[in-house]
Amino acid sequence: MSPSRAREAQGEHTNRSVTLTLESFAWETLDEEAAREGITTDELVTFSVLYYLADIDSGRISRRITRSPYPSRPSPGPHRD
Repeated sequence: MSPSRAREAQGEHTNRSVTLTLESFAWETLDEEAAREGITTDELVTFSVLYYLADIDSGRISRRITRSPYPSRPSPGPHRD
């Protein structure tokens, strides 16, 4: 069991942050949807991640996430703080 999961099992919670880098079209779309829903963009992104995690075992979500939608561009890979 990883140290973070061991702490969670003992009732301890750790905060982590994620840096999300998107092009302007994606940010504009997120901002517009958040405004339509009456929430912040951060809240929409948080909800989206939680929704994905809650549905991950359903078989409906793609198991393989491509690193970059642009085949000619290398992916920067995941960023963890």
